[in-house]
Amino acid sequence: MLPAVIRPTTVLIAAAAGAVTALARGVRQPGPPLPGDRLVRAPVLTRTMRASMPAPPERVWPWLAQLGAGRGGWYAVDLIDNGGVPSARSIDDSLQRIAPGDQLEASTFGGPPFVVTQADAPTDLVMVLRARGGRVRTSYAYHLQPDGPHATLLTARLRLNGRPRLLALAVAPMVLAGHEVAQRVQFLRLRRRISGR
Repeated sequence: MLPAVIRPTTVLIAAAAGAVTALARGVRQPGPPLPGDRLVRAPVLTRTMRASMPAPPERVWPWLAQLGAGRGGWYAVDLIDNGGVPSARSIDDSLQRIAPGDQLEASTFGGPPFVVTQADAPTDLVMVLRARGGRVRTSYAYHLQPDGPHATLLTARLRLNGRPRLLALAVAPMVLAGHEVAQRVQFLRLRRRISGR
């Protein structure tokens, strides 16, 4: 069971363990092609994670449509992602419009936003983080597919641009560590919200 308040030491320990495990398996773990893969053609890091959600894609999609700091949150580490404000516990009809070009704040602490490049309900949501010059620095894709009559297999894929190579290689372990924790927590919290717990 996830504690109501996630302590920083717990996050750091989980991040380190997740990063070591993922690095041991290899960070270039592409899996099957997904929408958005072409946005980062030579990634230094590709991480694909999957989880089963207890509802069909049509019921999972609304939770993704309201992603973003200052919106529904990211359902992950709210202290970092959403200024300590808990992520949404219900569907907000006013946050259901999501389209290419929309900006989803990554954090209430500032920094570049995610920019939506594809929003095909209820199957694909793709977004990117851009460097100052406009080059795509990171792509993030969610893919939803039926997993039986009453469930969804939710796939999340992170791809980190490999240019400039030295800088990308230096930041990849930190990105991976944070991603491992955030994605696992997000899957867990989404599963709980979808099931009404």
